[in-house]
Amino acid sequence: MSDEIKKLANNFQKYLRKEYSDIKTILKYKTQFQLLVSIVLSAQTTDDNVNKATKGLFEKFPNAKSLASAKISQIEKLVFSTGFYKVKSKNIHGLAKVLVNEHNSRIPKTIEQLVKLPGVGRKTASVFLAETYNQPTIAVDTHVLRVSHRLGLSTKRLDPVQTEKELKMLFPKSFWRYLSMSFVQFGRDICNSKKPLCNVCKFNNSCKYYFSINN
Repeated sequence: MSDEIKKLANNFQKYLRKEYSDIKTILKYKTQFQLLVSIVLSAQTTDDNVNKATKGLFEKFPNAKSLASAKISQIEKLVFSTGFYKVKSKNIHGLAKVLVNEHNSRIPKTIEQLVKLPGVGRKTASVFLAETYNQPTIAVDTHVLRVSHRLGLSTKRLDPVQTEKELKMLFPKSFWRYLSMSFVQFGRDICNSKKPLCNVCKFNNSCKYYFSINN
């Protein structure tokens, strides 16, 4: 990594720390199991939508054992509003079954073990571990990919794993668990995918996108 990129990363980190110092998940949950299910359901939808759906879901099926025993049709009705409800229902049902049958209802504590669960990818596992155990992980979603690539912090626009590695080289380990959520919020507030607020962005002089649309 060049000194210029390292300096940009340092300045961007300071900015995110200042702007989003109190950032935390708004997903509502009472147990680790409920958090994991909520994160799985959050794909391609908002956290508010997830909270609305899980209120009813967790009232009927609050733990892995009860969800594993539920009928798929019951689950589908409860998570319908989150979108892709058939796939999500199948995943969280399968997730609950595996936890009950293979892990005594206990959730694994490593990314390697978590990604073996139905519906749990590296991003989901990273978010869960950061939130639950304060583990230094970086969850790379579409917001993180977009912001990283536009600012030149990553060269792997469509490769979450490589992007994660590059970001870990640029940012201190103590910042990793905050990086994803602050990148996501920055992506929503400023660096929107369709209508980015380039003119008010403090980092537009380093942005590939801003340069491309003004040249």
